[in-house]
Amino acid sequence: MILEIEEPHRRICGERIPFENIHAVSMSLPEVADVIGYEEKRTETLSRLKAGYPRFVAHAYIEKILDYNRETKGVDGPQFIVNSRKAADHIVSFFQIEGAKVIEDEGVITLTIPSHKENESKILSFIQHTGCLLSSRKAEDYLFKKGLIDSIYIEESRKEKPYERVEGSLSSLYPGKNLQVYLATSGMNAVYAAFRALDKVRAKEGKDIWLRLGWLYVDNIRILEKYSRGSHIFHDVVDLKELEEFLIKEGHRVAAILTESPTNPLIQVPDYPELKKLLEKYGIPLVADISVAGSAVVDLSPYADVIVESLTKFASGNADVMMGALFLNPSSPYFETLKKDSPEFLETPYVRDCERMSFELEGYIERVREIGKNAAILANFFSNHPKIKAVHWSGSEENHGNFSKIARDKDLHCGVITIEPGVPLEPFYNSLRLLKGPSFGTEFTLNMLYMYLAHYELVSTEAGRGFLREVGLDPSLIRISIGRENPELLIAEYKKALGD
Repeated sequence: MILEIEEPHRRICGERIPFENIHAVSMSLPEVADVIGYEEKRTETLSRLKAGYPRFVAHAYIEKILDYNRETKGVDGPQFIVNSRKAADHIVSFFQIEGAKVIEDEGVITLTIPSHKENESKILSFIQHTGCLLSSRKAEDYLFKKGLIDSIYIEESRKEKPYERVEGSLSSLYPGKNLQVYLATSGMNAVYAAFRALDKVRAKEGKDIWLRLGWLYVDNIRILEKYSRGSHIFHDVVDLKELEEFLIKEGHRVAAILTESPTNPLIQVPDYPELKKLLEKYGIPLVADISVAGSAVVDLSPYADVIVESLTKFASGNADVMMGALFLNPSSPYFETLKKDSPEFLETPYVRDCERMSFELEGYIERVREIGKNAAILANFFSNHPKIKAVHWSGSEENHGNFSKIARDKDLHCGVITIEPGVPLEPFYNSLRLLKGPSFGTEFTLNMLYMYLAHYELVSTEAGRGFLREVGLDPSLIRISIGRENPELLIAEYKKALGD
């Protein structure tokens, strides 16, 4: 795998990651200038993108369908390709859009609206945050059927009962727990479905505030900021005193808590036994996003009412399937209500995505064990390097105690580590001869300028950078998704970039 870094295309902005795969969900951003160009939507950068994380960058096949609609269906205004008629109807109803039309052709749903900049922006953001977009594989089948592409990408898959196989593989990670498993088009779609279903029942109980525990992934933040009736954040995951003080005053109003375990990007974990006691006292349900580690590494079923996982990450391992999972815990007092209401907001994945995921899940446990061992080796290297200011990982002094309470095995580690370089960011990042781009959970090591790609609006201003430092986030953080390569070869590449 490490030999891939010698290939010239790995140093070219916009190339797919994985390079040869038309369904790749990441793209190469090899220099800081490329990251900035992407965030600032500079033409010279965007024009080079052959791929991108699909919730943020429209897949080439989606673009082709949009063009086809303009040419053959007379669509000349804003149009959005979504996963289902249900998603289109929900968007129209949610934003009360007048004059909207839905076009259905061979199972592909196009929502069109009258030109209106604010509505267009709202819908694009909603699709990004909630992950209700059309699958690249479904778009591929549609285009092939229409004669607009010449072939279907060949890949390994498991065609026998793919939905049942994927659900069964995930359920088997929680033996005897009887968790209800639902599949979704993305992890964010699973988060949104849980949020809407839980918010609905809690609103009837007079609960109107959602709490965020820790610095969460950008779209987890946005769902609560934009679509809840009120939200409040607690940046300190480890010390629950501030949360406890808040609950003493406002606990009667709290609808639920959303957290990540570990958090993204600092790999922090609360003391779950203590958190559970606190939440039980006030009858507050917990939604836990475990994507940064995955179900094969951590088990939140003793503590969470709802567990969400992005299967695009470690469950896939290849960064080529958009899919998520929603786990409902039968021990939750809201189990029956969630089971009844969450499917209303869930988007069913396309059959070929499930066939591919069914194949990829066969290597899930072995994959994360090997990656976790490599993560520990890399984290120890960075921890002892004089040019690295800090290393955030599941085995750190700050995180290991609480992480070990949710880890499935004492030897298991999260495959993501985050470093704070003590050297100028640009020369270090630019000279690093490893893959650099968004996403994580891959079998190959993938480096990401996290704050630049997730919160560029903060990184790009002095006030924003000051705020990040106040809440313990270095603007220059590099999140590293560790792969299965020989760790000594990886260390050699980081040493070169650090000037050793």
